Amino acid sequence: MKKRFVILALMLPGCWLGAAPEKGEVPGSRVLAQPMYSGDGAVIVLSSSVKAAYRGPVLLFVNRTRELFLQGLNITPGSLNCPLEIRIGDKSDGDASVLSGRVRDTKGNLRERIELPDPEAADLTRFRRAIVVAFLRVYMVDAGGTDETMQDLPNWLIDGAIRYLDGSQRQADLDRAYLLWSRACLPPAEELYAFDSYAAQAEPALAATLSGWFLENRGTLFKRLLKEAANNNRWSPAYVARLLANSSVERFDGIMDQRWQALGHRVATPGVTTAGIMRRFRSELLLFPCDYGMMFNPERAYYTFQDALADPEDEDLRRAALDSAARIRMAAVGRDGMLLAVSEAYVTFLHAFAKGAKPSELGKMLHQAEGLRRELELRLEGGTVLMRDFEQ
Repeated sequence: MKKRFVILALMLPGCWLGAAPEKGEVPGSRVLAQPMYSGDGAVIVLSSSVKAAYRGPVLLFVNRTRELFLQGLNITPGSLNCPLEIRIGDKSDGDASVLSGRVRDTKGNLRERIELPDPEAADLTRFRRAIVVAFLRVYMVDAGGTDETMQDLPNWLIDGAIRYLDGSQRQADLDRAYLLWSRACLPPAEELYAFDSYAAQAEPALAATLSGWFLENRGTLFKRLLKEAANNNRWSPAYVARLLANSSVERFDGIMDQRWQALGHRVATPGVTTAGIMRRFRSELLLFPCDYGMMFNPERAYYTFQDALADPEDEDLRRAALDSAARIRMAAVGRDGMLLAVSEAYVTFLHAFAKGAKPSELGKMLHQAEGLRRELELRLEGGTVLMRDFEQ
């Protein structure tokens, strides 16, 4: 990603030794402490003797970051061909900046470098991103990339991948992205997957969801992206259409709609129920008898369950009730116990309706199911998330 490198004008290891302290400088700040290495030698942490105590925590943070994010991609997190060098600065002035780039050592070998001017104040979110980006660039070097051939990937794709691999917001991100699609708030696929996609940059949840499709199956497509970008392949919507869907960009919109539709039923985090999941569940609480050969009537394309109670003998409604019961049960699969209970209450009502139970009994069953649903919706107000305890 040659265009976005920041080449740091930093002194090489050893150049601090013997240098006289400047006025106001802490004595010993220009004497290098012993470098600290990761177990595989792919990470080197450097500091002066004054900041030597920060080497261990910084190395631990780097190792945890690459384990969390890069194992999700199933790639080797580091390389001796292009090691990652972390330089801890001597500042103690609250400088939160994190500087990164690619440099060459005295022997002409490439290495990734990240500098923390003030290690105690460094922005950990920026530091985490810089670590991931550095290791992705290392992977591209190992894939044959050079300064002349390596092409940039969209910033939103990298940020989205980091957010997706973190996993803590995955279900909420899916809910948000699906809501945007279902309300027709997203641009066409060609704009959505543009290098400078406005939608993906404006909506982190959308960026995470779009990136997530490249990260399925242990990151197979994401690794292909990296390898091909390393060897002079430029990002374009047409390229994405071929890679994601084996499609032309003209047909990409239709395929993306199918993906979005399937996404609404995906269990991103098992045992979790959110307001977004409940909203999609509620959309299943209808009967569509016109699916069974009736003349389509735009004024009566569907029936509510209350509507159906007024005509319990209708055979088309009874068949539609069985179909609805199957959809409702599927909509609750993998969610928390309370949504499962709500689902089963509706399924019990619908099966009884299909078998011709008495209207008085059906009314009680529907009233019970509706009461459970309203209680669940009240609990989900304000962004509450319900989770099933699988250890119980």
